[in-house]
Amino acid sequence: MRLAVCDEQWLFASVLAAAFAQHGHQTVLATNQPSVLLDHAAEVRFELCVLDIVTGSPSAVEVAEHLTALDPRPAVLLLTDSCRDGVWKAYERGLFQGIVNKACAFPILMEAIDRIAAGEQVSEGWQSPERRQDHAVIDTLTSRELEVLRLVVQGQSTQMMADQLGVSAHTIRTHVQQVLRKLGVHGRGKIARAAAAAGLVDSTTLSRAEGIPR
Repeated sequence: MRLAVCDEQWLFASVLAAAFAQHGHQTVLATNQPSVLLDHAAEVRFELCVLDIVTGSPSAVEVAEHLTALDPRPAVLLLTDSCRDGVWKAYERGLFQGIVNKACAFPILMEAIDRIAAGEQVSEGWQSPERRQDHAVIDTLTSRELEVLRLVVQGQSTQMMADQLGVSAHTIRTHVQQVLRKLGVHGRGKIARAAAAAGLVDSTTLSRAEGIPR
């Protein structure tokens, strides 16, 4: 890929550009000044911009917004150790195709670039605020409630769960109601989706959980 690197630390930008070159990517621009990047963007026509602009002006979000005007539009990967306000909203809007923590190993960064090239949106080394909130909710569940949740997303009925756990059907219904309350959802199908959002089940398990019996 034809890459541009913009980082507030010029030495880091140049070292990263050299590393990309060793792995078969062509770095057509390496700079520590966002204005230079934007001035050359239309002429250079890079495919991906790897940037970290925390304190500079324009900001990383503003740079990504400017780049949307280009045709073809380059992908933008934010390589940073500071996800400040506005970054995740920009990611949700599609301004960033990737966000990678600078603490991640270089192979993870390279894999993220390959995935972006394949059309994915990537986050490595960070959790979005929504995902952190999901995990905070899951953490309020007791071990038995978490066990019941997992049985629910497996599609087991109330009686099946009662038989497996050695408790009454009434006890299972009570646990299910507690799970519903803590997750803030109504219906067992939504329990499954909340569990998937928190990373407790994968999409295959979620699809099997559609139309869960009572």
